[in-house]
Amino acid sequence: MPAGNADQPADDVPVTAGGRRLVVWRSEQVRLQHDTPGPGNLRDDSSYGRLLVRSLMRAQLGLSLFCLALALAVTASFPVIAALAPWISRKTVAGLPVTLIVLGFAFYPVLLAIGWFYNRQARQLEARFTELIDPARRPDA
Repeated sequence: MPAGNADQPADDVPVTAGGRRLVVWRSEQVRLQHDTPGPGNLRDDSSYGRLLVRSLMRAQLGLSLFCLALALAVTASFPVIAALAPWISRKTVAGLPVTLIVLGFAFYPVLLAIGWFYNRQARQLEARFTELIDPARRPDA
């Protein structure tokens, strides 16, 4: 826009009688509302909306089951190791049995890491879902 008063329109832009600028778009520049999937597809109970919601739920279920399996594997592995190698349960560190130290302290950072991973992945899933249903809210748009 040329330098000057911000209230004055540019010379090459037509102005309507009400003082508004008239902007003309070519048809290939404008995306029509029915061309763009949006939140309305979820409310209208369309097959596309049901497909999107079903795929989100399937991805969330897969992520939940993966994190659950990982947490169960980590939690169940120590008693199995202690049963296969009984000398571990007889060891002491600073007067405390190793089993108590592992059960009391070692599991928490691992479970926190699994929780952090789940939270991060769930946010990414929801962000991708939001991007699919409402591309206008995309950060780079």
